[in-house]
Amino acid sequence: MKYLIHSGGSDGADLTWETEGLKYGIESVAYSFWNHQHKSQFGKILTQDELAEGWEACKIATKTLKRPLDRIQYPYIKNLICKNWFQVKNSERSFAIGTFVNDKLQLVNGGTGWAVQMGIDNDKDVYVFDQKLKSWYQYYPTHKKFLKLYDIPLLPENFAGIGSRAINEHGINAIKEIFKYNLG
Repeated sequence: MKYLIHSGGSDGADLTWETEGLKYGIESVAYSFWNHQHKSQFGKILTQDELAEGWEACKIATKTLKRPLDRIQYPYIKNLICKNWFQVKNSERSFAIGTFVNDKLQLVNGGTGWAVQMGIDNDKDVYVFDQKLKSWYQYYPTHKKFLKLYDIPLLPENFAGIGSRAINEHGINAIKEIFKYNLG
């Protein structure tokens, strides 16, 4: 099988997915935009039309997230959120490293939360490793929340590897373990 990681090329979880994936011969596509600072060797610059498409996905996600889009005043921040759409759109499943907003296990913090919600909104399988709870969770639409998994999830050939810039040791280990479990 030929695996491909869709990511954002940012510091933290994005680069950890890429770096660990390369150890197994997996390449990445790191979605970016003009003037975006990233360290990925697999950058793909999105066009203005593509970023506009991402903004439409943000408009849908904001309804659940209840994060007002009018508060996003800087084009750079807007583009960071819009590029998340392509990580989700072009993958079969999304795997995120982050933390839940609260104990309801419905929403994920920060920019990672946008990508997670876009996946949910588009009926993709979405998995989150919560760095505080130190476990994998899968979103179940019938429950409208994430439920804890007791096994490491399976990676499809084409997946989004995303997450927090503030990755910790538990998040790094979760990425290493998922690759080892699936490909080791």
